[in-house]
Amino acid sequence: MTLLRRYGITISCAVLGLILCSPLRAQLPQLPVFQQPVFEQPAPEPTAAATPAVEAAPPQSGVQFVGLDTVKSELGQSWQDIWSGITKILGTPLIAGAKDTDPPALTIGQLCIGLVLLIFGYFAAGMISRWTANKLLTRFGLNKSAIAPIQSITFYLLLGTFTMFSLNVLNVPMTVFSFLGGALAIGAGFGSQNIVNNFISGLILLAERPIRVGDTIQLDGWTGTVSQIGARSTKITNGSNHEIIVPNSKLLETSVVNWTLTDDTVGCTISVGAAYGSPTREVQRLLLLAAKEHPQVLAEPPPAVIFKDFAADALLFELRFWVNLRATNKGEVESDLRFRIDELMADRGIVLAFPQRDVHLNVLRPIEVRLRDNLGQVRSAAA
Repeated sequence: MTLLRRYGITISCAVLGLILCSPLRAQLPQLPVFQQPVFEQPAPEPTAAATPAVEAAPPQSGVQFVGLDTVKSELGQSWQDIWSGITKILGTPLIAGAKDTDPPALTIGQLCIGLVLLIFGYFAAGMISRWTANKLLTRFGLNKSAIAPIQSITFYLLLGTFTMFSLNVLNVPMTVFSFLGGALAIGAGFGSQNIVNNFISGLILLAERPIRVGDTIQLDGWTGTVSQIGARSTKITNGSNHEIIVPNSKLLETSVVNWTLTDDTVGCTISVGAAYGSPTREVQRLLLLAAKEHPQVLAEPPPAVIFKDFAADALLFELRFWVNLRATNKGEVESDLRFRIDELMADRGIVLAFPQRDVHLNVLRPIEVRLRDNLGQVRSAAA
């Protein structure tokens, strides 16, 4: 992409330079057509009667070198011929005027100039928007999530401004594109509904900012960090460094959990089941100890332990704590705490509960027990 951008800038500058040099065409001298190299004809021998007696001149060569003025004249004529051919091609009309006497509404030259100005405006809008974002980032100390929408909006505004400016410089009326726009509107109107919907949704996301670059969101059961909000889609990076591309309209039409919309601090919960008969206060102390030992668990708000319920198989406890979601990984903190809780419970002899099932037998009548030996014979016994 960088190499393509460099080639585009180079070609644009070259064509723009040729176009800007057009006023010099009138200043080129009208020079004769190329001539063959000039050979000096030998002078006739003087007669004795007409010429006084003089010393014999040294013989001269029949070939004379072309002077610098002649080279300039030949190059000037060649440039004029080339330029006249280019001017003829660029002056070829693409769209005729309203009348036969009117000048053409659009020529190849105007189209080329318009394309060059549009390409130049595209790259200029990108560079100016990036420069503006860097200046705002360094001067005002704004974060990247606040700079990203400003950079995108600046880019689109500058691109539209350069487009209108190029059309104004070329004196191209908007009515030239009315026929083309009317023809394309019918066919592209139906096919571009989703594109326009996503584009407008992207502008709403940039203006309203319910989701920003750097936010951690939860959508459709997976969690990730917003890395880019584009014109059509939004890129979200999950914990496995997979980039998920989501249409902008989906972020507005479905429910999205934004973990860092107003605050980077989020609450986490770990459920622990202790066996019946375990000291409940000791379980509470060990859970709080595990949370306070972890460096990523915030001291404010302080962690808390809730005795949730007497379940069928265990005494249910719930450890609640808070972490900074931008500074740490929520899943890693929860995993570390589970490891530490298991170690502390094992050291104190507290058993973490597991599912238990009680089997009740009906002993009102004898239970029949059947034993099968290796020969396949069945023996019955009553218990």
